Amino acid sequence: MGPSKREEKEQSIILISDDEAESTLGNSVLLVDPLEKSALEEEKSEEVVDEECELMVTFCKQAKVMPHARYDCTIHPFERMECDTCSPLGKNADICNQCYCYICDKLASECQNWTTPSLCHCNAHNKSKFWKDQRDFALAGVLVMFNLDLTDIDADLRHGGSLLIKFIQELSVEYNKYLVGERMPPTQHECFCLPKLPPGQCNICRSRNMEIVYKYSGVFALVTRFLNQAERESPKAAAVMFLGAAKEIALHKDPALSWQNLGHTASLKIAVPCLLQRITTQLQRMLVLCDFPKNLYEKFVNFFQSISLPCHCFGFSNSLNVVPWDHVLLTTVLKGQNVTGQRTQKGRKVFLWETLPVIEARVEKLVDKKK
Repeated sequence: MGPSKREEKEQSIILISDDEAESTLGNSVLLVDPLEKSALEEEKSEEVVDEECELMVTFCKQAKVMPHARYDCTIHPFERMECDTCSPLGKNADICNQCYCYICDKLASECQNWTTPSLCHCNAHNKSKFWKDQRDFALAGVLVMFNLDLTDIDADLRHGGSLLIKFIQELSVEYNKYLVGERMPPTQHECFCLPKLPPGQCNICRSRNMEIVYKYSGVFALVTRFLNQAERESPKAAAVMFLGAAKEIALHKDPALSWQNLGHTASLKIAVPCLLQRITTQLQRMLVLCDFPKNLYEKFVNFFQSISLPCHCFGFSNSLNVVPWDHVLLTTVLKGQNVTGQRTQKGRKVFLWETLPVIEARVEKLVDKKK
């Protein structure tokens, strides 16, 4: 009868150690007697996984839970909806100590809008376009409208964005005042009512003929101060401020039913083109003089082209079509290889045409470079 399994386990273990040398001299055989099991080994649980191969787990260490978005939590179940913000879905409000808010990018326990009605960040996940847009806006702020990647955003851009947000809030208040207007009495005339009261004493006639005047002066002054501030900032921050201001004033509409000639700062249809002229001139110079990264340069231009300009501002549609310094036609002209400023491309004639501020900026840049 062969030895039992218990006896086989208690047999001595033979370890054979070979040196790395080519000769067999020095090889050793060591007999090791089995030691008694420690208390720790006795406490280890044994679980047979595969009886045929006699594979068993003798020790299992619990995995450390790493920081994760709420929707990836393995402890609490998560329900997905496209854009449910009314109240927490299912058990979405439940969190572990490593759950992060997808919108705020911080611990869920620190999120102020985790279960706030109409916001409910606990329902946010990365499979929803709505929640992705909310996350981008939370991380990039107002800069999200420039379609910037988070890797493109630096301290200067964030500073410009924070100033722009403050300006937009102040502008909204001032623009609402403009929309209310001011009631101005017309030239006094005789009463057409039955009592035939003296001029200016009939309340009915005065209410019927009261004219509302819309003065844009307050908005114009606010925008002017903001543009003055932008000119003192760094190029990236200033570009964000100029472009943001251009978009905001382009949305302003004149509520007057008839033309009111109140002056170049009080009449919206005169004041807005005046402000846009200043904005585009500054941006043209910046695109020439400042060494913006190519990606940022293109996004600034594309943003301006996406602005819906009113009919009294159509002349500014192509104001920022400023060719970069490495443009083929511009390069040949500057080198003196092309004195006409035109070339044929795919059977069509292409002309190099630039505004005076752009030309002056290029001359300034070349002079500084030569120095």
